[in-house]
Formats: sequence, structure tokens, C-alpha cells
Amino acid sequence: MTTVEQNAPTTARIINIHGQKLATGLYWQNLTTTIQVNKEIIRVGREAGADMKCVPSVRNPLQAGYITRAELAGMNNVRSLAGGLAEIHTGSWLGMFKMPDDSGQYYFIAIQNDHILATSDIVGELDEIKMEFEQTLSVGGWQYVTVPEGLNYPGSTVIHSTLAEMLTKRRAPKIKALEFKLEHLPIRRILYLLSAVAVLTVAWLVYTNWQEEQEQKRQEEIRRLIQERASAQAILPPWTKSVPVERFLNTCEDEFQAVKHSIVGWELKEWGCESHQTTASYNKAPMASVVQFMNTVPGSSFSAAGNQAAHITPIAMQANGSRPASRGMTAKAAIMDYAENHVLKVVFTPAPLLQPLPGNEAPPPPPWTLENVTFDSSYPIFGLIELARVPGLIIKRISATKDNADWKWHMDGEVYAVQ
Repeated sequence: MTTVEQNAPTTARIINIHGQKLATGLYWQNLTTTIQVNKEIIRVGREAGADMKCVPSVRNPLQAGYITRAELAGMNNVRSLAGGLAEIHTGSWLGMFKMPDDSGQYYFIAIQNDHILATSDIVGELDEIKMEFEQTLSVGGWQYVTVPEGLNYPGSTVIHSTLAEMLTKRRAPKIKALEFKLEHLPIRRILYLLSAVAVLTVAWLVYTNWQEEQEQKRQEEIRRLIQERASAQAILPPWTKSVPVERFLNTCEDEFQAVKHSIVGWELKEWGCESHQTTASYNKAPMASVVQFMNTVPGSSFSAAGNQAAHITPIAMQANGSRPASRGMTAKAAIMDYAENHVLKVVFTPAPLLQPLPGNEAPPPPPWTLENVTFDSSYPIFGLIELARVPGLIIKRISATKDNADWKWHMDGEVYAVQ
């Protein structure tokens, strides 16, 4: 039997199906990064103002749903209704279900390529849910739709079903705390944790003396290796393994010409180019659709407010070296002369020296000096091909920001000089 918890708050509904407490109303977000995923999940949750998360089974890109503990009315062992439906029924499909109570309200879910759309997992009156359902249906690309008896949508494969029929006894993904906090643990688990800490503390005290001896040996070995490498001049100059300036400028120009400046009502606001990727940030115009943007540009990420979107495109530039560095002020003087002749704003900043770890001797300085340099211009920066003649110049990033109808251009680089 399917029942609704009486103490569930209005911002999130909690129902019981097959012995599972299932919540609706999570905020779903795709995560584009594959590095430090847990930190990214926590960061997005904080921006959304949530303290609970749900991460369905592994998919590409990873997806997480967010909700607050208050919306769950303090209940424990609550699972995600949308997460369970997405794991059991894969592909791209839409669902509209009557809520199993006397409210007469309906539940809407949209699964696109195994991912839950951020505009779904909601409960509302029939007219509201039908409007959201039909607007999403018009985007196209759905394998089938699931609706209550009496509703039909010609041109679509229609399945009549209920939530209880769609869900099996397989467990839906659990909603957990966004971050580990001791006060969220039951007292028994806290006692187990304290016991484990006590055991580990004793083991650590026994281990400390041996560890200190090993650390001393390791530090001596590190000092020896640093001295050997310095004496053998094993460090390769950075300009020998960088992307040539002309190739960097030409590749970024091709990428900027290829990027779409307007996508279904979303306008390009910021753009950046590095040796391994380009980034494009869009602002949402009034009446533009998040769903249409997601369908047009898969894998994009969105701000918590849903009015900004970002997309990363991997690229690969061959790094076979820039012009070798010269002595003294040759490169810096050439850049200043070039900037004066081409109305460029150039700023040089000395690079900070690397500090050794405490207790370690500082390694000998490399036989070159480094300064960071930035270029700013109101004109496209791709035409600065003559900079390829500057010895020891490396370009790290080109970016552009749209100011009304004009673009402001910026370039980050490094300048090396041999001593």
C-alpha cells in the first residue's frame, strides 16, 4: 500500500512505497568535473543552500540532487523518488503520476539520457503539472511517456502506470548529509567512533618513534636527490615544453570563431582558451529555457539560480617549445615596444620564489629568471603574431568578456630570461 507521511512539509513530499520513505522536490545538478568530485558536490550543495544530498549510481556526467534537512522534517533513512525511478527505468522518458493521497495533486519527472532534469521531480496541481509536462514533451527526443489512465498524447508512446507499479522493491538511492558532522550521528555510532579513536591513538604513540626515524632518512634522501639533480642540470627550461606562441594564438582564434555566441536565447558572456580546453559562459535571456539549453549543449553546468550556464570543450595543442630565452632585458624591452606600437596595456609582475619545506635546504636557483605578464586590449588579441618572435615568451591563457556589444580581451603569459 502507498501512503503519504502526514508530517511531510509542503516544500518536499515524502511518500511510502514498498517500505521505502521516498522524497520529492530535490534540486538536481550535473557535475562536469572528474577531479575532487566530493569537494565539487559539497560546493554546489552549499551554493544551493542545501545540507542534504543524493548521488544516484555512477553515470557520465555525475549527477547529484540537493535538499534541506528541514524539508525532510528531520526524518532519517529517506530516499529519493526521482533517483529510484532513474536507476530502474533508463533512457529518456517523461512521467506524470497522481499522488497516492486525497490531495488530487500530481508528480512530474523527466529523465533525459539517464539524467534527472532540474525542472522536474516536482509535485503540484494537475494544470500546473500538465503545463510543465507538455512544455518538456515539446522538446522532443523522448522514448515514451508515462501518464495516468484517461490521459493520452498522440504521437508519443504512452504507458499508463502508477508510482507503485513503476517502482520495484529495489532500494532507491539514499539521501545523506552533504557534509560529515558529528551531531548528525546517533549516540551508538559516536561511541564506536570514540573507541576507534582511542585505539588509533595508542597505536599512533607506539608508531611515532619509528616514524620519526624514517622521516629523517627520507629528508636526507630528498636533499641528496636535489643536489644531484641541480649539479646535473636535470631541470628542463620551461620554454622547451610549452606551446609555441603562434600556434597558441591561431588555435584559440579558430576556437573562438567556432563557438556559438547565442544558443536558444542564451548569450555568450565570457570565453577563455587554454592549451587543453576552452570555456564558454552564457547568460540566460528572459523567457529562455533551461531545458532547451541542456538539450542543445549536453554536459553543461548551471548556477544555483539557473540564469547562468558554462560549457567546457577539451582541446589539444602540441607543446614542442617556444623560442629560447635570451639574456637580460631583451624580451621585456621587445614586449614594451610592441605594446606601445599596438595600443596594448602590459603589466609585468615578478614571480614569487618557491620556498623550501621547513627543515629543508633551499635548492639552488635555476639559471633563468621569470616574470608574469598580462596583456589587455579592446581589439581581438589573436593578431599579435609578432609576439612569436619574442624570446622566452609563453602564453598561458586568452580570455574575453563581453561589455554591452564590445569584447574586452585579456592574455596571461610568462617571460623568461637566462642569467
